[in-house]
Amino acid sequence: MRMTMSIRLHPVYSPLVIALLVLTNTSSSYAGGWKKIERTTESEVSVLLSSSFGTVTISRGEPGNIFTAEPLSEGDHPPINVSYSVRNRVGYLEISLGEDYGDEEQKWAVHGGSWKLTFCDAIPLSFDIELGVGKGEFDLTGLQIQDFTLTSGASEVTLSFGKENTSLIERMSIESGVSKFSGLNLGNANFRQFRFEGGVGTYYLDFGGNLMREADIDIEVGLGMLTLVVPSKLGARLSYDENWVSRLDCDKGFRLMEEGEYETENYVDSNGKLNIRVESGLGSVKIRRE
Repeated sequence: MRMTMSIRLHPVYSPLVIALLVLTNTSSSYAGGWKKIERTTESEVSVLLSSSFGTVTISRGEPGNIFTAEPLSEGDHPPINVSYSVRNRVGYLEISLGEDYGDEEQKWAVHGGSWKLTFCDAIPLSFDIELGVGKGEFDLTGLQIQDFTLTSGASEVTLSFGKENTSLIERMSIESGVSKFSGLNLGNANFRQFRFEGGVGTYYLDFGGNLMREADIDIEVGLGMLTLVVPSKLGARLSYDENWVSRLDCDKGFRLMEEGEYETENYVDSNGKLNIRVESGLGSVKIRRE
């Protein structure tokens, strides 16, 4: 005899059950292969990305996909762990690369695993990125970046904005440890405040682009070489903490106003202007006008 069973939710509890189902996280661990998360009702996405080893590239993806991941390593794919949830139309995406995998983690470090990550260009994105040992290539051209924080250890990082960011970044923060960092066309990032902290390494910050507002830049470097490129169309005011172990090499476009204070001739009249403060330990600082 065939028996059937039906389950009926009480009207009082149905909305609660539905809400719990909507808020449930989706979490997956992958040993390799191409992965993606499709867009649903999100109006913005917050991304937390951590990488222990290897190479990570970030670029613009398709509007229908929140996120895609493609392994670029030959042979065994490096490990990736992805968790995603949507609450109140905000997507929360957590990505970890090469973490908590024991021997597999060591294998990835030795062979230099590599992932290509792409993100949706149709909605605002917030990035909080932590890099350990390896390389980062972040081309944020065409993405809507509304918040950006980067912390890197012993790594080589390139960050670029090929065109103007359509979202406003209130505060952009970068910490670079024992590393090499290159920031290209940072004026296109559309920030109000930019903070950079370097430990030991070589740092290149190019503020080219289409900056049409007044913005503040705060830079602290411990031991290393720092080069700042300030486009000639921008007005700039530079405050430099003089000390006997650091050397400042400043282009003629900057005139000395008083001790430690420099200013370009077009500072007052420019629509786009930078207020720059630099503090350097042992090393050299170069300011270029191009």
